[in-house]
Amino acid sequence: MSSLNSSGFGVIDGLIIFVYLGTLMAIGIYFSRQQKTLDDFFKSGKQLGWLSVGISLMAALNSGLDYINTPAVVFGIGMITVMSFISWIPLYPWVTRVTIPMYRRLDVFSAYEYLELRFDLAVRVVGSGIFILWRIGWMGAALYVPCLAVKAATGGQLDIFWMVILLGSLVTIYTMLGGMKAVIWTDVTQFFVMFAGLFATLYFIISNTPGGVSEVYKLAQESGRIDLIAEIPEMQGASMFEKIRLYLTEELTLVGVVLVVTIGRCAAFTADQIAILRFQAMRSIKEARKSYLINAVSDTVWMVFLGFVGLALFAFYQHAEFPQGIQNDNILPYFMANHFPAGLTGLVIAAIFAASLSSVDAAINSTTSVIVVDYYNRLYLGKVRLAENLTAEEERKQILVSRIATLCIGGVMILVASNVGRMGELYAAANRIIGSFFGPLFGIFVLGMFSSKSHSIGVVIGALAGLTTSIYVAFFSEFSWVWPSPLGISATLIVGYLASLIIPKKAADKPPLTFKEVMKLPEPD
Repeated sequence: MSSLNSSGFGVIDGLIIFVYLGTLMAIGIYFSRQQKTLDDFFKSGKQLGWLSVGISLMAALNSGLDYINTPAVVFGIGMITVMSFISWIPLYPWVTRVTIPMYRRLDVFSAYEYLELRFDLAVRVVGSGIFILWRIGWMGAALYVPCLAVKAATGGQLDIFWMVILLGSLVTIYTMLGGMKAVIWTDVTQFFVMFAGLFATLYFIISNTPGGVSEVYKLAQESGRIDLIAEIPEMQGASMFEKIRLYLTEELTLVGVVLVVTIGRCAAFTADQIAILRFQAMRSIKEARKSYLINAVSDTVWMVFLGFVGLALFAFYQHAEFPQGIQNDNILPYFMANHFPAGLTGLVIAAIFAASLSSVDAAINSTTSVIVVDYYNRLYLGKVRLAENLTAEEERKQILVSRIATLCIGGVMILVASNVGRMGELYAAANRIIGSFFGPLFGIFVLGMFSSKSHSIGVVIGALAGLTTSIYVAFFSEFSWVWPSPLGISATLIVGYLASLIIPKKAADKPPLTFKEVMKLPEPD
């Protein structure tokens, strides 16, 4: 094996990061003068192309957490977690034939407008409130965890607190200035930075592993890290009931991983404002469908190569002394700190920041849109839907409110991120927390879209049942972290539908605006 020496974090690395962050700010400033209407700020005037939106969507729905965690999971367990890319196949008809046509016909600024059109204001406020709380908490973690990894990768030369302040302020300012256009084009820039750092990392590790690619593959095969079927020895001779229990408690199984990611992505492309805003910013339904394919293909490549980084690290440390006491989550930062040459450290840190900021800016922009549309306009101004012909003065006021909301969200995000380290085990259970909310929230939309008998009271009861189920499975049972969302949505759908059949509709309940009825509306293209 070639001699590897730690070079730490040097001037070249700092210069690379400075140029990268400066480019992001320049993009925000460039687009700041083009924000004249709320449609410009949140939908970019519906003038974005499929390639840029598809790339942006991929960058927005991944984060720096993936850059650190995926190689760590593959290093410790294997490639089974990477098989989540299979979820893109069943997701294709759902996104291209259901959610994109539906939201394009509704022409809404917020996904939660649909909940009021279908049910009532209370359901809209509950749904949007869950989204805001979840996204702010998620943004804090997405900003903090990569900074923690970068501190380890630089041997403590970069302080977490000041990284959080700098990156949080930067992403808030360029999102506030440039709106959706700035978010899209900074995400496109960060997409290429992410992949440049990923490919450079993989090449460097493999080139310094004796035997190269063939050795990586041989050791992965021998260790079972490319096996896709989880072996559970306790199942031998167990009863059928016990086999089911063992399967549900196994940390990772192929069916479990694919199922939970499919549900999570269905929920994201139905109830997550990040995806809905991007599809609304497209020129046509046809281009929105193309953007989905770009997102699916690029995300698959991203996850597979992150998995290869984990396998390469595993092979490398079969020929090198493994650091005692280090957790798998820190294995990539440790390798960077001790083996990366000058320049490569800066590029990979920029890639980690890019993966983080590309998702954070999208979350800030989408959360701002929900606050402005569902709370400021709907609750404060009393507008059920935004007027299409606002005066220039009204448009300026809407933009001002949107920018103030962006700054406030950014400030709360920085505050949360600065204190994540004090929350201990709460963020270690992040997957369980996310799973607790996604299932019930998605269930609300599914009942509204496909059950004409569902009404607001029944749906709220179903959501509470689903939330109770998913929280119990997540925190008070021995089930694996992959099962809260599948069981949560199941409870929401079953209880919500039955409650709607048993409990009479309110007299004020409106005719159901199901997916079938929405599709009768004229296409906007």
